[in-house]
This record gives sequence, C-alpha cells and structure tokens, in this order.
Amino acid sequence: MQENFYKQQRIGKIIGGSFLEGLAIKVEDDSAVEDTRIGSILVSQTEKKKYYCMLTDMVIEGMNKQSLAELPRGSSFSLLNRITRGTSIYTIFKAQPVLAFDLQEGKNQPIRNIPLHASSVRKATYDDIQDVFGSFEKDPKRFFPIGSVLDMDESTQVCIDIDRFIERSSGIYGRTGTGKSFIARLIMAGIVLSDKASLLIFDAHSDHGPDSVDEENHQVKGLKSLFGNKVQIMTIEPSSATRAGVLPIEIDVRDVEVEDILSISEELNLNETAEQVMIALKNRLEAQGRHWLQEILVNGEDLAEEFKDVEAVVNRSSLLALIRKLSVLKELPYLKYDRSAGTNSIDIILDYLQRGISVDITFGKGDKLLNYLFVTNVLSRRIYNKYMEMYEKHISNRKKYPAPRPLVIAIEEAHRFLSPDVAKQTIFGTIAREMRKAKVSLMCIDQRPSQIDSEIASQIGTRVILALSDEADIASALAGMKNSKQLRGIIESLDSKQQALVIGHAVPMPIAIKTKGYDQSFYDFVSLYTPKSDVEENYKKTLEAADEFLKEMEY
Repeated sequence: MQENFYKQQRIGKIIGGSFLEGLAIKVEDDSAVEDTRIGSILVSQTEKKKYYCMLTDMVIEGMNKQSLAELPRGSSFSLLNRITRGTSIYTIFKAQPVLAFDLQEGKNQPIRNIPLHASSVRKATYDDIQDVFGSFEKDPKRFFPIGSVLDMDESTQVCIDIDRFIERSSGIYGRTGTGKSFIARLIMAGIVLSDKASLLIFDAHSDHGPDSVDEENHQVKGLKSLFGNKVQIMTIEPSSATRAGVLPIEIDVRDVEVEDILSISEELNLNETAEQVMIALKNRLEAQGRHWLQEILVNGEDLAEEFKDVEAVVNRSSLLALIRKLSVLKELPYLKYDRSAGTNSIDIILDYLQRGISVDITFGKGDKLLNYLFVTNVLSRRIYNKYMEMYEKHISNRKKYPAPRPLVIAIEEAHRFLSPDVAKQTIFGTIAREMRKAKVSLMCIDQRPSQIDSEIASQIGTRVILALSDEADIASALAGMKNSKQLRGIIESLDSKQQALVIGHAVPMPIAIKTKGYDQSFYDFVSLYTPKSDVEENYKKTLEAADEFLKEMEY
C-alpha cells in the first residue's frame, strides 16, 4: 500500500545537479508540471533518509536545440506531440535540497549530501510535513500551526517551533495590504497560548489587542477577546482608559533620556546642535540634582535666563530654539511630573509581564507618529534596563534570583527604529544584537525591510516574508540566508494575500505556506485549547496594583 502510494505521488527521477546548485529532476508526468508550483516541497526517499527539496525553477529541455525549435505539426494534443514530449523534449524541475530526515533516528538533520542519481522524487505528503515540522496535537506547548503547504490541502499543517521562535528576534515583512497584521496576530496568539513568553506589543494602529474591523468591514477579534486575563490593553488616550479593563499609560518626565528625544528629532525639527545642547544641559543640571527635560518644560524661560551668562556651557540662542521646539511635549497627556515611586506605568507593565500577562499598548487609528516613536522608545529603554538588572542579579545568584520571564517586544513600522541612522540612538538595535542572553527578543513588523540596518537585518532569526515588489526589500528580507538567489524567485511568485515564505530559526527548512485564516474557525480553535484560569490570580493581584496606580493618577 505504501509503495503504491509512493508511485502515485512520483513525479520523476534525479538526472543531474549538485549540492550547491540544486538537483535536476526529469519530470515523467506532464500533468505534474501544471499541478506543481514554485516553492513546492519535493521528497526523494532512500532506505536511510528522506531528502526534502524546494522547487526553485522549471525548465523545458530537449535532446538538442533542433528538437526544441522545430515543433511537429498538428494540435498540441496530437499523437506526435505527445510522443515528442517526454522523449526528445521534456521538463526539468530544479530543486534545492534543504533538509534531511533520518528514518532510523526519526529526527531532522542538516543537509550534507544529495540523493543518488536516478533516485525517485515525489511530492511531499501530510506525513512528510508532520515528520519535520512537528505536530500541535502531539506537543501543543511547543508547536503552533500557522498555515498549510501552498499546493497541498489545509490538513498539512506547518508549525513553527515556539521555543525557537522566542529565542531570537523575528521579522514579518510584506508590502501594504498583504496581511502582515493578521499573520503577526496569529503568531502572537501562538505565543500567548504556549505560555512560554510574555508579549509587549506596541500596537501602532490598534490591530492586535483590541477588536477591530478588516478591509471588508468584518469584525475581527483582538487578542484581548481571545485570551481574556492573559492580555492587558493600555493606551495613551486618557478618554479611552475609561473603558472597562483598559489602563492609561503614564511616563514620568524624569524617565526620558536624551536618546529618546533624538529618536523623534525629525518630528520635532531639531537641528544638528540640539544633541550637544541637551547633553551639556543634562550634565550641568544633574550636578545640581535637577532633570534637564523637566526644567525645560516647566521652567523654560527661567532656564534660558539662568544660562545667559554661561555661553561656554550652553549657547543661549541654541537653548532658546530647543526650548521652543520641545514645548510641543507639554501637550502630551501621558507625560507626567513628580509622580511618586511605583505609580509609573513602566512598573505596572513590568509587573504584568513577569506574571505571564501580555501587554498591548494601543495608539489608536489616528495618532501622530511622534506619540508612537516617543512612547515606544521611552518604555522599551526602561524595560531593557530593568531586564538587564534582573538578568545580572540572576547570574550573580541563580538560587536567590529567578531568571526573567522571556519577553517578545513587537514593534510595527520597525524601520523607523532600526534604520542605520536611528538604530544607534534607539534601544532596539541593542535589543536585537545583545538581549538574547536576557531572554528578550524583537518581533519586527514592517513593509520596508530595506530601510532596516543591514547588520541588524542579518541577525533576524525567523522571517515570515509575504509578497514584496521592491528588489531592495527582497534582498534585505533574505539578508544572511542560504540559497537567497533561489528563495528570491519564491517570494516573487507569492500571491498578494495570505501566502508567505517562512525561513529561519523556528522552522527546520524554508517553506512557502498559505497562512491560517484568522476567522471564526481560529477563534474556536483558541477557545478549545486556552486554559481560562491559569493567570486569574496573577491578574487579580496586578489589577489591585493598577487600581492604586489609577488613584495616584487621579483617573
């Protein structure tokens, strides 16, 4: 039975190729050409191994040039045409070996050799996919289904390894309208469901935590509706914070660093001398126990008068210009002054994250870019400092201090934080490069990966690449990946929606998928597997702290 099934799936034999350039497979069944697409998974099975290969190209070949150029007369279905096809004229599939599966040990192996000449090749089956990608049914805490193989039915679930996904930073790339938000929310749901890490989501367009509406005006459930107490929504809008269960964001002005202001220098129209003025001002005022930004926003005119005779320290005209431009920050409702210790929302967020409760910070559909960049930078910098402090305590005394709970920070418009110029000023470049040891990683959601610093782009562990049209974006999305030349063709063949190439640390091999639908069937799937009471006690304790926080803020 198994042998007959293998023969039914067979498409041809290996007639040439190499380890580096890929295998040449002579197609024996013409119907396989039209039924197979670029990116399909092909398998060559021997007694010891299954070799998994990704279809990267299709080529029409002939015994000689004359046989290709001189076509027989008659219709394409004539007897002579059918005799010619497959003998003097035939189709070659080019396939890149990407993984080996040891049949005796039952585990994946890096590809180190190729199948023998004339080995049979077939399309991958459900069992082939499950063997190498794992099974949610067998290990729901580790493997999470995000879609099915492109040219196979939806039962062939492709899972990502959540343990490996959260180990390193990840990237979800695709041009506008390809469904980045949906696949991102799908993966976020997998992380919450696994309970392996907490999420801190900087939700620029309110797409992930709250319920929303899609392009066809259908209601879409957010993570809060799906997971209840496992997700907390916070907002920068005081009016929105009056909704049940939504907490306001508060940032103490004394938590703002010079680097945070530099991250929004373009929005504030700051010139090149602004950094020097802020640093000089900070050094001078800190020696007096005063915070530089608080003094600018509260005592701006007096401050300019104070420094009128110390031109060597701070140029007065430059200081006046800085005070004028930073006055915009006075209007930010979430920027507070002289709050007592423990009432800062940064402390509340950290408490949630360590208790296993994910936090979605929503900015609304119409908020200014300045708010998003500023809040995201300030909060992330402080959380980075706290995580490093917890990590260093854990290293110094592992018995006394537990390791910090793994954290995934999701940022939209990632290129605005990780471009070559800005990455040096924001904390996100440091997180992407250095925070793996402290169990913090980034999830970068972006439509222009080419604008992300090349050093950081090459260190992204797992990548979900939807349709991209710009050559530079495709090159950046594949930076540092093996076989990028072949993978480029697969990206170019993707449909504009609900299709993606998944590569990197969380999957055993590159694979093109049809992404799982984010609809009622998914809601039912989540409700079936979500434990409803595992964080209720933690959530209750954190809410009590949050109530105290709200009283201090006079909400």
